[in-house]
Amino acid sequence: MTHTEKPLGAFEERLLTELREHITTRTADAASIAPPARTTRRSARWRAPGWRLAGVGALVALLTIGGLLAQTLGDAPPTASAAEILTEAAESARQQPDLVARPGQFLFVEMRLTYRERPVSGSYVEERLQRWVPVGDGTSWQQRRRLESRPDEWRTDDISDLSPPPGYYQGLPTEPEQMAQYLRDHPVILDLPAGADLEAIRNDPTTIFGDGKWMLGGYVPPQSRGALFQAMARVPGATVLRGEIRDAAGRRGVALRTPGVIGAHIDLIFDRETHAYLGDRDVLVRDGKESLYTSTAVTRMAIVDQPGQLP
Repeated sequence: MTHTEKPLGAFEERLLTELREHITTRTADAASIAPPARTTRRSARWRAPGWRLAGVGALVALLTIGGLLAQTLGDAPPTASAAEILTEAAESARQQPDLVARPGQFLFVEMRLTYRERPVSGSYVEERLQRWVPVGDGTSWQQRRRLESRPDEWRTDDISDLSPPPGYYQGLPTEPEQMAQYLRDHPVILDLPAGADLEAIRNDPTTIFGDGKWMLGGYVPPQSRGALFQAMARVPGATVLRGEIRDAAGRRGVALRTPGVIGAHIDLIFDRETHAYLGDRDVLVRDGKESLYTSTAVTRMAIVDQPGQLP
């Protein structure tokens, strides 16, 4: 990937050093869990224009794109492990009806976003985002957004330099082992600074959380979504956060903090009762302090016949 490098500050230098040390430590362990990954070159990874990363330091810190502004209620201890919640999420996913589409149609996705323009400063922006991604081999897609405080002021995004975001997935594995292998063979491109070992990152089994989170921004069929959550459940290291959390749309949830991230926390949020997937959040860690950075909540998915059409 070709890009213009910016000088690294002290925080960014420290994160890059920690990233190298983390990968070196984990690669030996990962070799006994996952076979070597095949690095696939693709176009630049999708980034929603509302999710803006501030420079190389944030790219190292996050490794993947995601988000949330959360509300935590109480401090009750978790009643189930992360693996148990993911297993329940898999069962819930498999019971959902399939969203049938044909080539030429479009996947409509609506999300709620909460984010900061800069990682640890400034006020939060709350937006509603809608996008239309083609079903099949098409590459023409559209996206618009509005501030939650201005419901009538939609604006269309300039997406001319972006690849299509995750859309309507077809032909995915339906068993956890095959799903984990699929993700190793079809890695999501990470926008990392010079010096990061992409192959070592791909060999780390914890990357399934970041790759899976990215896929869940599109439509993953019920049986394949269940396989994805089952595959996540088999990777150790995820923990359940204490208390109740609300996603960017205000829905009550339970958050799983995923392993394998340097300089930040990436959390997946599930419905507290049904364990259906709701969205995710990123929390930056600087000088020992946590700062909520961005959030996303997937609120609607449907099939429509053309871009701009609402279900």
